[in-house]
Amino acid sequence: MTNFQDYLIKADSALFIDRDGVINLLREQDYVKQKHEFILLNETIPALEIFKKLFKRIFIVTNQQGIGKGLMIDSIHEIHSYFLSLLPESLRPDNIYHCPHLSSQLCACRKPKPGMALMAKNDFPEINLNSSFMIGDSLSDMEFAKNADIQGLFISHKPLENPSVNLPTFSNILEVAQFLNSKSHKNVK
Repeated sequence: MTNFQDYLIKADSALFIDRDGVINLLREQDYVKQKHEFILLNETIPALEIFKKLFKRIFIVTNQQGIGKGLMIDSIHEIHSYFLSLLPESLRPDNIYHCPHLSSQLCACRKPKPGMALMAKNDFPEINLNSSFMIGDSLSDMEFAKNADIQGLFISHKPLENPSVNLPTFSNILEVAQFLNSKSHKNVK
């Protein structure tokens, strides 16, 4: 795996961001099933303002098992259209990838498998996964990052169940943005 010690953002680096619990309010033991349940977190827009200055490409990658369970009231496309409508056009991600499958289906696109990162690489061949970053709030997100050879940045809503996991840990997406911004200025030569 690439050495990310300096958190160097390069011209070919991309940013992958999990959805629920990172950019929108996590519905505990539930899914965002309709667009009015999608509540953008206060830190999202200021974080995206920073990320858009740092990264040429930004992607949302999200497991949406509620689709496979038949629980969605609005389609995932309606929910994501609503999400995008909450953002200024200049802050919108380049693409939103989602996995609609049940975890029992063992599909290649469901995190922690790297399928969504490989889809992004296929759609945007100029990105380099080895110099990219993943922001997530689950160990599955961090395993996805590892499986795709992407540096993981962990948002923790509660203490880790396995404290031996050695991850850069933050309380919200804006903290991650500020951290990467500070590191990018240190890496300017």
